[in-house]
Amino acid sequence: MLNPKAKRRLDKNITRRDFFEAGSLGLGLAAVASAEPMGADEKRPNLARHSLVRVVTVSQDAMQAPPGKAMLEATLGRLNEAAVFRPDIACLPELFTRGEPEPVPGPTTDRLGQWAKEHGSHLVCPIRTRSGEAVFNSAVLIGRRGEILGQYHKIRPTENELKERTCPGPLDPPVLETDFGKIGIQICFDVNWHAQWAALKQKDARIIFFPSAFPAARQLAHHAWMNQCYIVSATMTRAASIYDVTGDRLASSGKYRPWAGAVLPLDKRVFEIDFHTGKMRQIEKKYGAKVEVAWYHDDDLVTLASLDPNLPLEAIIKEYELTPHTGYIQRAQQAQDGARKQLQR
Repeated sequence: MLNPKAKRRLDKNITRRDFFEAGSLGLGLAAVASAEPMGADEKRPNLARHSLVRVVTVSQDAMQAPPGKAMLEATLGRLNEAAVFRPDIACLPELFTRGEPEPVPGPTTDRLGQWAKEHGSHLVCPIRTRSGEAVFNSAVLIGRRGEILGQYHKIRPTENELKERTCPGPLDPPVLETDFGKIGIQICFDVNWHAQWAALKQKDARIIFFPSAFPAARQLAHHAWMNQCYIVSATMTRAASIYDVTGDRLASSGKYRPWAGAVLPLDKRVFEIDFHTGKMRQIEKKYGAKVEVAWYHDDDLVTLASLDPNLPLEAIIKEYELTPHTGYIQRAQQAQDGARKQLQR
């Protein structure tokens, strides 16, 4: 039991990321219950060394509000409920206000910038934007201090959107910088073009956000696995979900809660069991609760992530000479190509 003085000191100093990391070391739920809301200027750990990122997504399922400001405020009501999770980044659904095109910065990004600053969270804000005469279906990334960090324009508008004069965005999707790493964004109909998702992974996007009108559950599970990247969907209808790098669904909104949250260890990697089974057992034995090892028995795969801020995954990879799945496949292909050349001589 903490004495009152120590408890006041803890209440004052803990951040949302500090809580999660301390929780893994035994601090427990009492700390989050007493923690005050965190602003954007509070001290944060060295994110380059270790990243445990808290993400939140919101669904508008069954929400009844007219387009524009009323829909914005109704959605913010759900986002405020989700603030209890203390996210590092949150995502709203595609065209969530259903409003008219507006500039960036503009009324909606200003309003959501206030929310981001108040809660010390990044926010993916999907709205219809205008740049000169061009109108885009966009997602604007807002930083922890309410600043605009960048935006993405939907590359693949539907035929109906094109008839309504929505312009397609540039073919090369950008990665956007946050204080925990790079993220990507795809919007709704974009789910059908696989190369865009692969391009974001190749640019080192750690999480791909997917504001959408619908869940696209099978497609997202496929993209998550094929790119071994976290995916976070935010939907107008039905479930908003968070997908693991394995394609498994980590969390979803639903009947009893219109938002979902998850803590993502961004350094998680996938490995083949070939050459790794014994090493993973040694890692589990040596590091215990400091790591997360998950065995996928029917796929001959295993994942490894660090849960300790002082234990970077790359250090374990180096210590045990591990080869992540993508590197293993590349190495095998090189060996196959070499053998094929030998046959041709």
